Amino acid sequence: MQTRTKIIATVGPSCASATVLRQLIREGVSVFRFNFSHGTLEDHERMLSQIRKAQRGLSRPIAILQDLAGHRIRTGVLRSHRAILLETGQRFILYRKPRTGTGEGVSLSYTGRFTRIQPGQMIYIDDGNLHLNVLRSFEDHVVTQVIQGGKLGERKGVNIPDTHLDFPAISSKDMADLSFAIQHKVEYVAQSFVRNAADVDAVKRLLRETLPHCQVIAKIENREGVQNLAAILRRADSIMVARGDLGISLPVHEIPILQKWMIAACNHYKKPVITATQMLEHMIDHPQPTRAEVSDVANAVIDGSNFVMLSGETAMGRYPVETVKMMRTIIEYTERHAPYRGPRRTR
Repeated sequence: MQTRTKIIATVGPSCASATVLRQLIREGVSVFRFNFSHGTLEDHERMLSQIRKAQRGLSRPIAILQDLAGHRIRTGVLRSHRAILLETGQRFILYRKPRTGTGEGVSLSYTGRFTRIQPGQMIYIDDGNLHLNVLRSFEDHVVTQVIQGGKLGERKGVNIPDTHLDFPAISSKDMADLSFAIQHKVEYVAQSFVRNAADVDAVKRLLRETLPHCQVIAKIENREGVQNLAAILRRADSIMVARGDLGISLPVHEIPILQKWMIAACNHYKKPVITATQMLEHMIDHPQPTRAEVSDVANAVIDGSNFVMLSGETAMGRYPVETVKMMRTIIEYTERHAPYRGPRRTR
């Protein structure tokens, strides 16, 4: 059965062979996502070669989505490369200059002025697992207190909501990584942490001459992106409701309503929309999803999503093929039995 809602699967170690990739295609994957926050260019080249091999003899067209890392702030390296334990209540320092991290503090990849981070501001690390409150800020470091502790590893993502940091529209890494899109003529490029229409324009200008057919997807992951959605919609070819970082930048209880609002806006302007993050995450380690996850996928379909996306489930999960099959089953049943809320358009 052909479905209106398509499946995007993120590639990774769990689906690195042509055999598994071929199974994913047969179970319903329409787009393979390459996450350029991880891996080397050589890793991505090898994976693309396996996808092309898996496609041989199959009639279904497969598109490639290159997901740029964007302005992701990450923690630096740690002594002996071992995770450190942050205790609730302790002081912890974040540094601008590279240094080996210890239980006293770590460096961040952000090179702008730390004085933009004000006392009282919350900092979230590792998908919100660690909470730090800023006590004092200086040009080259901030002093924080650990509000919610836990283990801190290397190169963990850092979120500083409601703080306007100094970033160019497109990072030097993203500019270099776009050579992959141009060389392999990928169908989609996703731009992370989009704040406004100018961010989208910067990527579109880079691709205008070399890859004019490529669709630019704006990932909405912060408050500024939500506030500027109307202007972003006029520039971007598609929108991704990136619920992971969005749920850290904004209160998590607001995400379901924001998701419905953003999907409705995309449907109204006839712009394709992707709903992403933790859709069937339980299946990373288990052969069945939770009931809540099944409802989540079904509601994304009913709301009007053109695509639903799998991340860690297919990239590093134990059951990548079973996960895609489950998602397809949910989509098929929901589209047969639930009212269709369009209009929607896919490429």
